[in-house]
Amino acid sequence: MAWQDNYSPLSHRHIMKHIYIVDEHQSSKQNGVGTYIRQLLKCFEGSGHDVNLLSFNSDEKEFKVERTSFYTEYHFPICGEGRFLSNGALSIALLHLYIPDHLDNIFFVNHSPAYIFLKVLHSQYTKSKVVFVIHDQGWCAPLLGNCRLFHDIIATNKSTRIDKETLRYIQQYTRNERLAYRIANLIITLSQSTYHLLVNTYHVLPNKTYFIRNGYLQDDKSVDCSEIQSIRTSLGIKSDEIVILFTGRTVKSKGILELLQAYEKIWIEMPKLHLIIAGEIFNLNEYTSLTPRSASTISYVGLIKPELIKRWYAIADICVLPSYTEQCSYSGIEMLSYGKMTITTNGFSLHDMFDENTSIIVPIEHDNPHCSSLLVKNLYKAFKKVLALSEEEKNILQENAKKKYNKYFSIGSMKQAYLTLISSL
Repeated sequence: MAWQDNYSPLSHRHIMKHIYIVDEHQSSKQNGVGTYIRQLLKCFEGSGHDVNLLSFNSDEKEFKVERTSFYTEYHFPICGEGRFLSNGALSIALLHLYIPDHLDNIFFVNHSPAYIFLKVLHSQYTKSKVVFVIHDQGWCAPLLGNCRLFHDIIATNKSTRIDKETLRYIQQYTRNERLAYRIANLIITLSQSTYHLLVNTYHVLPNKTYFIRNGYLQDDKSVDCSEIQSIRTSLGIKSDEIVILFTGRTVKSKGILELLQAYEKIWIEMPKLHLIIAGEIFNLNEYTSLTPRSASTISYVGLIKPELIKRWYAIADICVLPSYTEQCSYSGIEMLSYGKMTITTNGFSLHDMFDENTSIIVPIEHDNPHCSSLLVKNLYKAFKKVLALSEEEKNILQENAKKKYNKYFSIGSMKQAYLTLISSL
């Protein structure tokens, strides 16, 4: 069931639910799942429901229950080498000492592959409802978001376009996903593309599948134009430099390799550019080998706090999201909310977020054997196009971006959707 853009509250009386949000603390500290969980907690703040965060692989050394301003956090220390999804019986047995099974319990599970965890959770909490949120799927990264190729693999159980090891991985992962989807009472997808894939390819029943976009609480404290130059100076940016900002994990599926190659080409023509890479760095030597001439104009700032990310957004002239695949990217939502001049792709689910009225869209040509090289070429063309836009053309795109954020990706829309969903269970 896809939620509409405008929601109406249910008429029946409010019943307090006991909400338990499952989080893997170590990974979510540095990815979009952590951002999602923070926004989800804000959605339930002041709702009258009993809100709880189950923080697995916590930084705490011992199990600990901590009450915050409006929710209770259960800290599970790292055990079983941190593989809580495959060691669910250990943690859920402990959980049972504190949380009784109840018809009004709702567990939100946010990590995958979760079949074993869900199986144990379901066996121990037979009265409770389990909601599984799809933040990613096993085929997306290895197939670089090639949905048509994935559908062919599922239909024929074979492929000549990928190696046998990758094929086996996708087949096994997909089997585990199907088992997890079968156990869950409800499944939430964050994009329309994943919703349709779930119904048409995974054959999940439409009445247990919900599409709810991510929402983001924009900071009310906007940066004044008079502050921009002082921020640039404080961050080591020269007054005449054009700042390009990439935020996210530097992995292949995010298009980082193609971005660096395209940047090398455009920098040779326009040496006033400065590329900022904000995110965990995995293969620095490989990255620098792709930019032998422009390397000194690329800043790898790593994982940084939200307050500093906001400063980079404030001074960014161009934002770039060159991913092959996303679900509902928080980096993308931030770019829309800040009204930034954005270059992105038509990759899986990204075309659900961006369009030609808000951004410069770079095509990914999956059916071409030189797909990666073509993406480099198309990103290079996109940079040239953006840099040639008039101020009026930029302003139109930026205003449209803000309007799209306000209409589809605000925290208010997300909150109303989740509260309506909770009330219906």
